[in-house]
Parts: sequence; C-alpha cells; structure tokens
Amino acid sequence: MIKLYREEYSPAADGIEAEFQALVLGYERILLATEEAQTTFEGRSLPVVMDNERVVSGDEIAAYLEEMERFVHDWQLFQNHCCVVGDDEDE
Repeated sequence: MIKLYREEYSPAADGIEAEFQALVLGYERILLATEEAQTTFEGRSLPVVMDNERVVSGDEIAAYLEEMERFVHDWQLFQNHCCVVGDDEDE
C-alpha cells in the first residue's frame, strides 16, 4: 500500500497526489507535522512516500513517480489484452 505522509498545506504534496490520481493509484494520505516527520523518518523532510518497505522523499520522488507511470502503463498493456475461452451458448 502506498502511503503519502504530508503536511496539510503543501504544494509539493498536492502535486504528488495529483500524479497518483492521474495514474489511478490507490494511496493513503497521512497528515504529519514537520517535527513528527523528522523523528519518524530520521531527518527526511515532508512529503514522504512509503511504498511497502521503500521510502522516498525530496529529489527521489520525481524518479519514483516516473517509475510508477511506467509500471501503470505496462500493467494496462497486459490488462487490455485478453481472450475469452469458452462457449456462451450454455449460459
């Protein structure tokens, strides 16, 4: 599960959420104060994205979003190609 740790008012976090929504990704928004984030994420600054064990923040976020965009693209390629096996006459 993707979690976005952010301050309530943050243009950077708003941009990340817009990207998640454009990619139709499910995520959880968690509001934190700056002081909480520094202790929780050992000096990282908000916004912070946690994807299972992976934690990204700062300059790492742009690369992470590009990676997610490629993942969603590839996922959609496989989801759109299907074949139906069986006979609908019995239904």
